[in-house]
Amino acid sequence: MDDVAPAPDVASALGVGRRGFIAGAAGAVGVIAGSSLLPTSRASAATDYSAFRVVTPTRLVDTRARFGNFGYTRVNSKVIRVQVTGRTINGTTDTVPAEASAAVFTLVGINQSTVGNFLSAYPTGTSWPGTASLNMTGLNNVSPNLVTVKLGQGGAVDVLADKGCEIVLDLVGVYVPTGGEPVREGRYRLLPVPRRALDTRGGSKPAAGSVVRVDLSSLVSLGSIDSDAQAVSANITAVKATSRGFITAYPFGEDNPGTSTLNVETDQTRGIGTMVKLGTDSGGRLGFNVFLERGAHLVVDIAGFMTGPGAARSTTGQFVPIEPARLLDTRRGDGGKKRLWPRWTRAFTLPSAYANQASAVAMNLAVTRTMGPGYFTLLGAQTRRAEVSNLNVTGPSQTLSNHAIAQVSVKGVECYSSSGGDVICDVVGWFKASPSGPVQADYAFPPVDPDPPAAPTPYWMTIPRLGLGRNVTDGVSEVVVNRGDVWHWTGTGLVGQGHAIATFAHRTDAGGPWRQIHTMRAGDQVAIFTNDQRKYTYEYVDRVLTSDRPDEILGASQFRSNEETLTLIACTVGNDSSKAAYPDPWAPTSLLYRIIVRLRLVRWEDTIPVSN
Repeated sequence: MDDVAPAPDVASALGVGRRGFIAGAAGAVGVIAGSSLLPTSRASAATDYSAFRVVTPTRLVDTRARFGNFGYTRVNSKVIRVQVTGRTINGTTDTVPAEASAAVFTLVGINQSTVGNFLSAYPTGTSWPGTASLNMTGLNNVSPNLVTVKLGQGGAVDVLADKGCEIVLDLVGVYVPTGGEPVREGRYRLLPVPRRALDTRGGSKPAAGSVVRVDLSSLVSLGSIDSDAQAVSANITAVKATSRGFITAYPFGEDNPGTSTLNVETDQTRGIGTMVKLGTDSGGRLGFNVFLERGAHLVVDIAGFMTGPGAARSTTGQFVPIEPARLLDTRRGDGGKKRLWPRWTRAFTLPSAYANQASAVAMNLAVTRTMGPGYFTLLGAQTRRAEVSNLNVTGPSQTLSNHAIAQVSVKGVECYSSSGGDVICDVVGWFKASPSGPVQADYAFPPVDPDPPAAPTPYWMTIPRLGLGRNVTDGVSEVVVNRGDVWHWTGTGLVGQGHAIATFAHRTDAGGPWRQIHTMRAGDQVAIFTNDQRKYTYEYVDRVLTSDRPDEILGASQFRSNEETLTLIACTVGNDSSKAAYPDPWAPTSLLYRIIVRLRLVRWEDTIPVSN
């Protein structure tokens, strides 16, 4: 699937009227709340089994004065309180049940700060748990996300804004306690592998103002979802939008509710994980509609569904809301590991209170300090990974978040990154497993993390024996070394590539940085620091003498196969009897000969700072 593009820094991206906010995954550099893992006790909760009850999307809150400034009370300068239970559901005379235990809503923040910002939703009557529900970037950035949160005192939730911002909240469903009794409706069933229900990219692009049908009949025929499923958890992506606008997902057989599901920017590709109510059309087909304010291709993947009235009675798939709990934050390290590098995987275990009872967990997945375009995938730890994504990024240094429901295995949950970055997982609840418990891991061992990719120049090199540090750069060799830097020999290996790396510097000119290179001996080390905060340490092997012929020099530099090596090359007396230092071949210096100090890689380290 195409990558998700950054959210625009444009205040007017919200549209008009009660369609005045759009839900979608935001991109670019932002702020993630907190960095500390919460104590396990914080993630534990008394079992409160609940079933999902879908509602027609209903706007509960809009803090923008031009849209009525409604639906909340101000607790303090940072926190608003949102009453959920008892509120009227859009287009009906029904109200949100008083006994509801948790709410599912689309939350959007419009940043009023010139720097990064975040919102955090948590139960009223509890303190802020140090988690985030969505992240915002610069001034006027629009950042939405689907949120599941346990309801607190009086059936309300609190929403904290780290800095100034406008807040809009649309309810899409609630969880209602079952007392632990078997029920038919509202139990979650996670598909073993997400199914693609729609992809318009093979045909003409849907036009502005059009309604695209997402017919789930084929998935019903395959047995992937039940014919009377009441809702699906879906990833909806708008691809290459013609201009700024929004899309709205709503069930077959109902009118457009006047809310929005996802915002789009001109020529961008953006997506969101959401819960969509299902309906049937006049032909009895199950599905939902997607209204496009502006033209865009659509891609819809189905991850799971909520059971309907025809399902067998069971407790499997019932939901247990908990206070938000941060169970993984790679920014603070984990057993000596830090961020995920490309094609790395990091796992976390669940608190013992429900580790053996959960089939899946609901969470906010956030990534930051991303390394490049790619995706992040959640799955049961040590189970087989499908080539699907929970969150996509379009480039380096982005901060994004998305709601996700992840399968749990007997080993926990893991996150895979195709391109690298930091991962933060804030768990908000869990779904009850079948009597057999979480799925069994189907790999004998944890996945193996490959070495990070090669790092391009420039580098910073330190040689403790010589007491110096120097830049290592590509370019014209004479220009580089004549300014006192170290030249990376064009065409030789890059740091982290696993090949032979050759470098050259002066011994007498330009301050003679390598004048004493001949004093290096066994045990000496050289460190190279990359721009992406890695440190590679090389240890002395030996030194050799060559002529000034490039083929001979490079031949001596490639002294070990299947191993990364580093050579420090400089002029030396060699066999030049015209030099005063002759017959010492290692002394400075003659243009006719080269000293080559050869080293081998012994380790690499991630030097990115660890958060407290």
